[in-house]
Amino acid sequence: MVMQKARVTLAATWLCAAIACGEQRPTLAPAVARAPRTSASASVWPDGSALFRSDPTWAGADSAYSVELGPRRVLWLFGDTFIDPAADGSRANGPNFFIRNSVAIQSDPSDAHDASRAAIAFYWGPARDGAPSSFFHDIDGAERWLWPLSGARLPSGVLLLFRMVLEKVEGGLGFAVRGWDAVAIDDPDALPSAWQPRVVQAQSNDPAVLLGTSVLVHDGHLYAYATRNDDREHTMYLARWPLAALARVPAGALQAPEWFTRAGFRTHDRSDQPVPLSALSPLFMDGQTELSVHHDRASKRFIELQVRGLSLADPSTVLAYRTAPRPEGPWSELIPLLRPPQAARDDVQHLVAYAGKAHPEQAGPGLVASYVVHSLAAPLPPDALYFPELVRVQLP
Repeated sequence: MVMQKARVTLAATWLCAAIACGEQRPTLAPAVARAPRTSASASVWPDGSALFRSDPTWAGADSAYSVELGPRRVLWLFGDTFIDPAADGSRANGPNFFIRNSVAIQSDPSDAHDASRAAIAFYWGPARDGAPSSFFHDIDGAERWLWPLSGARLPSGVLLLFRMVLEKVEGGLGFAVRGWDAVAIDDPDALPSAWQPRVVQAQSNDPAVLLGTSVLVHDGHLYAYATRNDDREHTMYLARWPLAALARVPAGALQAPEWFTRAGFRTHDRSDQPVPLSALSPLFMDGQTELSVHHDRASKRFIELQVRGLSLADPSTVLAYRTAPRPEGPWSELIPLLRPPQAARDDVQHLVAYAGKAHPEQAGPGLVASYVVHSLAAPLPPDALYFPELVRVQLP
């Protein structure tokens, strides 16, 4: 699909990931801990963000999940992506192409993952009818496609990736979230062009719960956070699997997660039936489809990071975080970190900020995080927008 045909589609693409359409409300209020006193701060990191502008053929994308593959390699997962074969530094002239997802490998000269000193190589799918294709191929052309969610490399060495399944529909935003699936890559040390992803969890039968928003390995378990896809609060839930039960992640290994309920973690063993939401215990109600949760070893706490809000014209839209002593909580209230500097632009009324995430594998000082800014206005976004922007965060 050439870029000129992607204007309306692109605006809807990130919007689906940033907001939800529905009126249902959870009936169980989550436990919320009092926000700790904090002197947290954050600042933009241009030298790190330059990593994503180092290849003019890869002309920008959103999402930006990261997974540490080893001491000197980090996998980056992107959603909607611009490809410019002319590599002339502009997305405004043709031929330019728009694909649904791409990936990259960050290569570091030392064991410290430093985005300001690393090299990066981007990957997407093979050319089809003269146009580049998505790395994770579209399920049914322009009708059904995939966006990345989170992932982790397991102790067995297998790379496990969660993905969002979308479908084109009439009306509304023009598409709808249809569920999630998961793939395993047995040799993630190879180049992505040689990967052979195998589906280990077929598309879920419950589009209301999107599992894999954030994934982490901790204390003998793989934890996966889930967002309620049909309420406007983005209520968050939690599932987990014992690592011993995953091993090499055979097909069906994810079918029976332990969900966090009012009675603790309990197994829901009916993969053919939606998990009963009434049995789950919400972690918090003001989450996002895209966020991150990781364990900070120094403070022995869990940190959730996201963008609060959406429109940059709204002064309350900020990069923010919260903390908890355990993966399930209780979670503090959101604590503001950074007002994206793009809010000072003259076209701020058209701008949105989303896809906030932490990248704890990246070298300090501080915690590295990212967000994306996009414009709703036509024509397509200026080249200064729609790239992952890296931030350095100092937490107390």
